[in-house]
Amino acid sequence: MTLHLFKFNYSILTTTILLTTYQQVTLALLDSANDKDPVVREQVRKSILTLGKQQPNKVLSMCQDYLVKHPKLVIGHRVVILQTIELIVKTKIDDISYPKIKSIISLASDEMTRSKDVVPDWQQAASNILVAVGNKYINDIMEEILSKFQPGILPHFFVVQTLASLSESNVYGMVPFLNAILGTMLPMLGMAKQDNMKWVFSSALSHFSESILEYLANLDKAPDPTVRKDTFSSDIYAAYDILYCSWLQSRESKLRLTVAEAVGSMSHLMAHDKLEEQLPKLIPTILSLYKKNTEHYVISKVGRPLMTAAVNVPTCTVIVILLPLQVCAPVDYSNPLTVKNHNEVLRCFSILANTFPDRLVMFVLQKLENSNERIRMGSLAVLRHLINSSKSIMETKKLLILASIRQPLADHSNKVKKRVVQVISAMAHHGYLELEGGDLLVKFIIQHCALPDTYYVRLSYPQSVLVLWPMLLYYLTPGQYSNATTPLCKSLTLLGTKKRASQEPNFNIDFNEQGRCLLEGAPFTRCATEMCFFLSHPPCSHLDATLAKLDDFGKSDAFKKASGIFSLLKNDLDVEKMKSTLILCYGYVALHAPEDQILLYLLLFPQALYKDTFNALQELLRNILARDLSPDGLQSVFKHIEEWLSSGQDHERERAMNTTAHILEFYFNNLHVKNMVTFHNLGSLLGRLAPRCTDPNPLVRRAAIDCIYTLLYIQLRYEGFSLDYKDDSVERLITLRESMDNPDHSVLYKTCSELIISKRLPQQQLNTLIFMLFEGLVDSQSNCSRASSVLLNTLLKHRGAGLQDLVSEMLEVLHIRLQMISEEQVKVSVAQSILILATQHLQTVINTLISYPLPFDSWSCEMWIALGADSKLASQIMEMLMEKLNIMVPYVDKKESMMRGGLTKVATSHPLAMTCALKEMMLNGQSQDAVVSLFPQLFSSLLVRLGSSLGVTLPKDINSFGTNRKSPTKLAAGFDVCGWVRSRHTLASHITGVTLLARAMAKHAGPRLPAIVECLCPCLNNIYECQRVTITAFFSELLNHHVVTELMMMDVLMNNMMERISDPCCTVRMLAVRGLGNIAVGSPEKVNKYAKELLAAMSSGMEEKDDPGKRITLEAMSGLSKVLLYLDKKNVQLLVVYIFMKIKPFLESENDEIRCASIMLLGNLSKFGSGEPVFKDQIHNVLVSLLLHLSDPNLQVVKACKYAMRVCAPVVGSELITTMFQNHLHEDKSLHYGEFINDLTKYLIQDFPGMLNFYHITVIQFFKSNWAEVRAGAAMFIGR
Repeated sequence: MTLHLFKFNYSILTTTILLTTYQQVTLALLDSANDKDPVVREQVRKSILTLGKQQPNKVLSMCQDYLVKHPKLVIGHRVVILQTIELIVKTKIDDISYPKIKSIISLASDEMTRSKDVVPDWQQAASNILVAVGNKYINDIMEEILSKFQPGILPHFFVVQTLASLSESNVYGMVPFLNAILGTMLPMLGMAKQDNMKWVFSSALSHFSESILEYLANLDKAPDPTVRKDTFSSDIYAAYDILYCSWLQSRESKLRLTVAEAVGSMSHLMAHDKLEEQLPKLIPTILSLYKKNTEHYVISKVGRPLMTAAVNVPTCTVIVILLPLQVCAPVDYSNPLTVKNHNEVLRCFSILANTFPDRLVMFVLQKLENSNERIRMGSLAVLRHLINSSKSIMETKKLLILASIRQPLADHSNKVKKRVVQVISAMAHHGYLELEGGDLLVKFIIQHCALPDTYYVRLSYPQSVLVLWPMLLYYLTPGQYSNATTPLCKSLTLLGTKKRASQEPNFNIDFNEQGRCLLEGAPFTRCATEMCFFLSHPPCSHLDATLAKLDDFGKSDAFKKASGIFSLLKNDLDVEKMKSTLILCYGYVALHAPEDQILLYLLLFPQALYKDTFNALQELLRNILARDLSPDGLQSVFKHIEEWLSSGQDHERERAMNTTAHILEFYFNNLHVKNMVTFHNLGSLLGRLAPRCTDPNPLVRRAAIDCIYTLLYIQLRYEGFSLDYKDDSVERLITLRESMDNPDHSVLYKTCSELIISKRLPQQQLNTLIFMLFEGLVDSQSNCSRASSVLLNTLLKHRGAGLQDLVSEMLEVLHIRLQMISEEQVKVSVAQSILILATQHLQTVINTLISYPLPFDSWSCEMWIALGADSKLASQIMEMLMEKLNIMVPYVDKKESMMRGGLTKVATSHPLAMTCALKEMMLNGQSQDAVVSLFPQLFSSLLVRLGSSLGVTLPKDINSFGTNRKSPTKLAAGFDVCGWVRSRHTLASHITGVTLLARAMAKHAGPRLPAIVECLCPCLNNIYECQRVTITAFFSELLNHHVVTELMMMDVLMNNMMERISDPCCTVRMLAVRGLGNIAVGSPEKVNKYAKELLAAMSSGMEEKDDPGKRITLEAMSGLSKVLLYLDKKNVQLLVVYIFMKIKPFLESENDEIRCASIMLLGNLSKFGSGEPVFKDQIHNVLVSLLLHLSDPNLQVVKACKYAMRVCAPVVGSELITTMFQNHLHEDKSLHYGEFINDLTKYLIQDFPGMLNFYHITVIQFFKSNWAEVRAGAAMFIGR
């Protein structure tokens, strides 16, 4: 018995603990339900829902209690809890007790209507709870809602909204209440003055109507099957009268659309006589909303139920009113609403078609003749829709439609034609094409199938297949359908494949008849080739017949007169075109015929075919050249050969070179010079042929020598020499030709150079030759590309001085060629070319390269690097660039935008480019001598340039200014000229960087500093703050090092710093003060020499008014602390109290650094006040402050206090306190503050009883200190 009692008590205890934990968890979740993070809020809601599914009644009770106990809970928090209640009710409504349901209804109703103002999130959440409960407990919900929906009183917005939502979610539960609700609502409509109430009443009426219609449509499932439409008709009509006559005219578009939607739904419940009376007014009114609203879809959606209602009214005369308004409007397929609107309007026509098919079709067909293009397009869209959607109705009107569609077939508008094609496609799907006149539609499709975006006839339907096979075959041959040949053949291939797969009997065609018919009528080359493609497809048995036909055609006299089987070639076409067509036909046959069969035919061709073909080619070229035996005629023939000279295939280069040699020899042998004529293309021909003298193929090399030999004699003929004249220099080529079998590259390059430098090349040919050699730099054969580069450099070296006008263009071409060159040796030669041009035309080369777009691509960088290869030239270029950098404007101030004020510093382009250029030149190791000799000037210019980039943005057109170049660019690895400053550097980090640079220079480059300082000093007077800041920061750090004294620069730097003390820029003044303070570190022996100037500058710095952030004050106090360590007492004694008074206000500064610096300065000043009564009094004035700041939150301030109190201790006037300070106040040792203050107060009372009142008054002032630690220390101090 005892054991059972124990188990029972244990069970109760366990349950109680579990419930308590459950409640604690739920309560904690409710507290967290309004977390700032939406993810957390959602997770909390899910967790409460999980608990609610396990214990719905308890969790709902806790939620309810939480809301009741926290009436002032923020809206967002309440919303989350209400939404959670809704979720629990939705998922566990069957498990919730009835009393709890009643309390939840009461809670939600109160939350929904507590505020008279509309608070959507809060009240909607409460409304949703009522709707969720109403799905099961509709009577209880209605009892609560109707208590707040009383006659004569305008209800709360969300009471009406909840009724609307209930009618949608619980149709069968709500409809029995709607008659009473409508009776109560009707008087309220006249009371609604605000648009939001009109909107909610309209929305509710729309929902009520939809619910009633659904109820009536499913009476077999309804709880009360006696409900009838006329039960609601009168109330609905009364409401309609108010909505139509008053609210539909509102200026608020959202309200108008909602009212229109409600009217559309209500029209189904109105009595027929009333509806018939209203429709003539209602429909135009609804349609007029199209002009007042941009959301046409809603209006069209309203129009469809009106049409549905209208077709039941026999006297309705509203046929196709929508046509000119919406169906003709262009459809924006990227906007889903316009597409939905278009489809909705088309559905209206489907509704009308069911009742007025004859009138509707006639109306639409008549509109096809309208002069307005949009009307015609809209009519076609409706016609297509009716054909697809109303098949049974349109069945009897097929012939009428076929007859009427002929009118738009002749339309000139491509947009209309596109719609016509869409209609024909729909007709094809429904058997129209089989009827009389269907062939005209097929013909129309074929005529226009080459138009853009045209829809082709689908082949997946039996009706289409029956019509198109073999009809499409007959459209292949007439000339007017030539543009349709390709799609026709594709369609025939698809049709044939389909028929063969299904083994249809009409698949087989008698090609003796059909093929002959087709081939005799086809008008163009493409048609013939397409047909060969078609005929060469399987079955394989057609191959023999096709080849036989082609063979017959090739042997016929068709080449004399275009007639016969292949009359596709018109009489005005020449024989050569027929030959080309025949060859192309053979090509198609070879491509598509069975491989095993075609190989048998190919093996029959003898090897002699190649020889005959090659001889025929040469004969053809000779005949062409003979017609125009002039330089121009020679060039017109050569242009067809020259691209093969650089082919990657040896045999192609060999054939091309042999052909060139052949035509040059023919030209020379048949040349008759009657007048002095310029051989103007000598340069271009030599540029193409000379590099081939180094070709890896010996046959090509020999042929190249022959060509050049002939070319030079042709030139001699044009110069007036006789045919039998022999020139010794040209004859040497015969000897060189024999050495081409085992070439020595050096000999080859020398030979090429001698040819080019030869006097035989006239000056006027030079330009063409150079640019041809540029093309040779990317030759497929590395030997030839190297030869081109050698020839080019030799030519530039000897004749480049006269090419001033071509320098920019040559550099541009070299830049483009660099992008394609893969041969490293050629790249080196190109760099040499740039260097040669620079030695001859330096200013032009620099101006051209500077104008290239930034950031420089890698090839532009290579060009600048090339200029660093010659030390002497590099020095000249660097001096020129630095000279321009020093006088150019580094940036301009521009407005950020028209809308916002303020200016932005935007870098100017040319200084950027010059800085990039200097960087690239220095990357060339051979520029070392130039850099070393110009080191001070380069360093100074770049340092100033660095300062000029601070806070400067890149130009917006950084990639577009300068020369317009179409070549692809590859960005250089780093464009860091000012981008790094803009994106990563602040003023503080910039100063830090310059300081580190100056420190490194003082340590590692001391001997160069005097020259650098000399270069920089003039820039301190520049108008640009950023430059003065940079140089002052550099000088300031130099003063931190003894090398300044060793190199006798102290006076120069000291004078510059003193001048900068009055600079208009506060940052410059701060750096100048810092530099003066650094003298005590770098050259302490000079401190007393400049004592007067240093003390004046530091004192002035502590009094600085224009000092944001007190940076100058901080530097002045820090610098003075360093200077005081080395000053003689005589130089400071008279200023001690003055300086002390300047320090005192900063002891309580909120800036930790200033507080620390002032305390350190106080300590350093103490050695000058020893034995001075006035100084002793000042120390006692600040003693409380120092003691309290021993507990300062900043560790550095605490250390400064310990130091200051320790060094000031002898001045205090108490040996006990002095000993105590010196024993306990060490910077690196911890201090027990409570014990220290306890002991100190005893000594103060003992040694300074007269000061106690002063100490109390001073301590009380610290009760309002900014630091809690100091306030606590003050409380402790005064309590002692």
